Amino acid sequence: MIRRRVGPPLMQGAHPLFHRKAVLTYLTICMLFVVIFTFNQDGEPAEDAAFDDIVVTPLVNNDVENPVVANVRVLSIGGADSELVFTEPLRGLFSIAPATSACLQGSGCEWSTHNLSTESHSSSPVRVSHAEINGQRQWIISDIGILHPSNDKEGRVVAVNPSTGDTNIIIENIGRTVCAEPGDLDADGDIDLTLCEFGHDEGTVSWLENDGGNWTKHVLDPRPGSIHALPVDVDSDGDLDIVAILSQLSEEVMLYRNDGLGNFSSESLYKANVTHYGMSGIKAEDLDFDGDLDLIFTNGDTMDFDTPQGVDPNQLHGVAWLENNGSGEFTYHELVRNWGAYDTAVVDFDGDGDLDIIAAFFQDTNQFPNHTTRTQLIVLEQENLSWIRHDIPMDAQYRFLSIAIVSVGETELSLVFGSHDPFASGGDLYRLALMQFQVPVDSSGS
Repeated sequence: MIRRRVGPPLMQGAHPLFHRKAVLTYLTICMLFVVIFTFNQDGEPAEDAAFDDIVVTPLVNNDVENPVVANVRVLSIGGADSELVFTEPLRGLFSIAPATSACLQGSGCEWSTHNLSTESHSSSPVRVSHAEINGQRQWIISDIGILHPSNDKEGRVVAVNPSTGDTNIIIENIGRTVCAEPGDLDADGDIDLTLCEFGHDEGTVSWLENDGGNWTKHVLDPRPGSIHALPVDVDSDGDLDIVAILSQLSEEVMLYRNDGLGNFSSESLYKANVTHYGMSGIKAEDLDFDGDLDLIFTNGDTMDFDTPQGVDPNQLHGVAWLENNGSGEFTYHELVRNWGAYDTAVVDFDGDGDLDIIAAFFQDTNQFPNHTTRTQLIVLEQENLSWIRHDIPMDAQYRFLSIAIVSVGETELSLVFGSHDPFASGGDLYRLALMQFQVPVDSSGS
């Protein structure tokens, strides 16, 4: 059975203007009602000063039907300042602003919004990456083309020069494109791209070889359901491998190991035993500080419509990490089970010198009507590679798809979340695309 879903819900964007009275009212309500309850993995209360004061601030008012953010990222290249980028596939937009707390808190921040639609092609951007390609700084846009499950060749990858606004189509007439990530995969000195095509029952994991501006597609995996493919050196041999997550029928974490010249061999790192596992996101971080890159992945896609009736998603969805031994061999560790897990941010949350994990959840009660209690944010506090779970309940109901770290200071951590609700009515502020989550950091290291 092939799953029929509008996904992956990997998509984002918005306009900076908002109703100030609505924002002030909402912020006041948030500050009155947001209360922190923390629990360890056994369900017992956990106390930590770093969780005593959390403020959620709405940033952008999408006074439109179907406010949908697919992806939000903080990107920089060379000596350029960091920029916050997010995508809105239903509106055909991606937007950019300086990634500073002052800007995002509303003191003179100006968003630049881009629409790549033409008479012949309706743009639906879902992810933006950033690289210097052939000597020019470029935004690299993954354009899904069509949102509903389809094998139509409406996807494309578009490069945009941020200085001039000039566009260049890298590849088009391909499957629904949900990722294009830069890296020199064949060690020839220029930037190539990983590529994910997420069709209906068709798709690929591929890489695009750059030969001076001419692009050649090399298919690594012909299976459908590729969500994200990252160029990373997992075996510490100096070249870029590719790690990817597959959904649909495979539900798998894959490694495509590079021989250094752009020739890849594939191996499975983790495979679920059910097709409704719901792979949703992956990050590469040195979680245990041993000098190699580990993998953190989420599974919690609630649009897996082949999920049998009566399945408890809290027993299935969650966050896990694959521990790297330094040679690209991995050990699976379950971190937490909670339904709707979609994205993570890895950061020293409490200032104690190790890396913690913040997990965001997209929880569709239409798909799981018996699970009306939502846990929208969870902090997994690390203590010597054990993990203490802190649930962060909120008064408002968000549907988080994506997290970006904006800044880490001595006294606070600033994050931005993208919220996705294709069924929301216009002006529902608490469901809108972008909001900031600030947490005081325990700078004492205690």
